[in-house]
Amino acid sequence: MGDVHNGHRWRELVRVLCPPGSWCEVDECFGPTREIVFGLRPRHPLGPSLDHVVEVWQGGAEYDPANLVPAHLGCNVRKSNRLRREAREGRQRSRAGRSHAIAASARSKRSAAAFNTP
Repeated sequence: MGDVHNGHRWRELVRVLCPPGSWCEVDECFGPTREIVFGLRPRHPLGPSLDHVVEVWQGGAEYDPANLVPAHLGCNVRKSNRLRREAREGRQRSRAGRSHAIAASARSKRSAAAFNTP
């Protein structure tokens, strides 16, 4: 959820889908326990949030309850940041691979042209 959700619709979803007694469902939970803590200051890392099972930027539905699970706010942010970083690094590797392949192709064409001169 890297983006800040603070509208009424989002708060209502958090209230309904992450009631007191909820447990963090992020696989890499960093809390001392998986229990979500209520009554903390706003935006506390151990406080309530909802995690998108399929991130919105990956095509997941932003407000679909089937795509939302209870989470500590901090776990939710960490997961989203990690997924974005991995996607960004994958794109950079992909671009570097394409650049390398294009350069190699250009070199081989130059080499072939050198041998084909009369």
